[in-house]
Amino acid sequence: MELLFSQYQYSCHKRVLYKRDELIVLKRNQTLLLEYFLQNPNDIHSKDDILDVVWQNKVVSEQVVFQTISQLRAIFGEQSIKTYSKKGYKWQYPVSKGGVSEPLLSPQNIAKNKKSPYVLYTAISSVFILLILLLASQWQTPSPQISLHLAINDHVSDSQSKLQQTDINALSNDALFSVKPVAVPESNQQHFLSPQQAWKSAQLPQQSWLFWGDIYPSEQGVFLHYGLSRDTRHWQGYTFGETAEKAMLALREQLNRLHDVEFFSTSKAIRLAELQTMHAAAPNNEEVTLLLAKHLIHAKQPDIAMVHLDKLLHNQGYKQKAYRAQAQWLIGMIYKIRKQHQQSAHRLTLMNEELKQTTLRPLQHDYINTSAWLHYEQGNIDPMFRVLEEAITLTKQQKEPLAQFEFHMLYSILAKKVDNTSKQYAQLNKAQALLIDHNLSDSNKAIVYFHFALFTEDNKLALPYLKRILNIPRTASNYWVLDHALEMLVTYYIEVGDFKSAHALFDGAIKQPAHLLLKAQVLLAQGLIDDARPLLQDAFNKARLTHNKPASLNSALALYQLAYSTPEIKREYLAFLQTNGSQQWLKQHGVTSAIALEH
Repeated sequence: MELLFSQYQYSCHKRVLYKRDELIVLKRNQTLLLEYFLQNPNDIHSKDDILDVVWQNKVVSEQVVFQTISQLRAIFGEQSIKTYSKKGYKWQYPVSKGGVSEPLLSPQNIAKNKKSPYVLYTAISSVFILLILLLASQWQTPSPQISLHLAINDHVSDSQSKLQQTDINALSNDALFSVKPVAVPESNQQHFLSPQQAWKSAQLPQQSWLFWGDIYPSEQGVFLHYGLSRDTRHWQGYTFGETAEKAMLALREQLNRLHDVEFFSTSKAIRLAELQTMHAAAPNNEEVTLLLAKHLIHAKQPDIAMVHLDKLLHNQGYKQKAYRAQAQWLIGMIYKIRKQHQQSAHRLTLMNEELKQTTLRPLQHDYINTSAWLHYEQGNIDPMFRVLEEAITLTKQQKEPLAQFEFHMLYSILAKKVDNTSKQYAQLNKAQALLIDHNLSDSNKAIVYFHFALFTEDNKLALPYLKRILNIPRTASNYWVLDHALEMLVTYYIEVGDFKSAHALFDGAIKQPAHLLLKAQVLLAQGLIDDARPLLQDAFNKARLTHNKPASLNSALALYQLAYSTPEIKREYLAFLQTNGSQQWLKQHGVTSAIALEH
């Protein structure tokens, strides 16, 4: 039997595919899956059904289904196979039979059964029921499309080319996504820095995603840097094409790949366990691998992260430059954390080599930022200042006020660390001027206020700045400033015995381990040990779940020091501290002697 669809002809008997008169060579699994779709074009096929039919008794992961689906889409077009969220896949092209097929009842059988009307009636009824089932399968309610809102900003001066309303048709995928424009007040650069705040500012419906992208023409094609955000969940990555149109097609494909690993199915923040599941399903997805490596580094598993990053470095070709540059950067960061400065500098040099033939400004800025910190740690003060001055000149020429602001702030921070007061204040004032002149987001003011607070010699004079910081929107780039400001305020109020003001800093339910720990410290200062203990235990558990090592150590230390802890429980916390705390930390917090006594 031959099956016809679009411009193709498939022979079920020979299991070969032709496009007009041209033979299309398919792999075995591609052939079996295509045949399954063509023979059942009106059904939605689950991953389990596909595994049973195509791979039968072989033990394989669901990733093979995703890969084979993607391969068929690459051959027949994205629209050929439709994904139904949490249901499966359905063939989209109309299918017709090209050869003469055996009738359901041959003339001989009809003649044979003239004396047996029951058989004929049964056959006709079966055909009728089959037709009803086929029609019913087409009436199944498809999963709702994922709503993407493309951020459009015509008010902020921005020299970088970005996705515009005219790009919506190229991004739309009737099977999975609907794309609409939405006016936003801030630049794409700000969205990449604070995606959660960007989503809130856009005032989108709860189920909708904010979407934005910058275009970077380079020597051999076009890189597209895109971002996605919904409430506490966000993503960013790079695609490449020889032309802008091909880069957009690559972006559509990447969105489909994210859909296949169910990225869009929740609004919860991405955790390490989820990334490990996503990577198992899509081991060749570079963006999943990079984000997994970042989370592993945060979880103090750098050696495992390096295994994944080394794999990315083996991907050759110009289009892989963005991924290889990021992999070199992250490996350099691992060496920097380990104080292996020579190896770190080498990796940064390799990162810079990858970026030379591109215009990938965000990655260039990451390179400059890390290089400046590395010079500081090595005591190379003049090269450190020179790198920052070149960065400020570069971002000024590129007309990127937000990046220029960040480098002025970094210059001020490092100048303070090397006791260069004149440069410290000069750079801080320039950063503040940029905030005002370019009407940058209020979220950027946090670090300016924080440094004004640090520069005051009287803690009481710092209070107005610290209070202002807590009223600034929390973002991925300023969260550490807000946490430090809260800690400084709590410490001050405990020192002066103003417990009412200290408690007033905690509004509503407290979820973050560091905040639970601060609240417990206020209660301990008041002598309310029984009230503090459950908060410390909650902080300890949540810190371990989120791989927050400082909070887990500090909460374990507080629990160990509680007067009413039993000896057995105290030993458990002491064992945790000994296993997870560095020798310097243990000595600094007076735990070393307790460990010695225990042994």
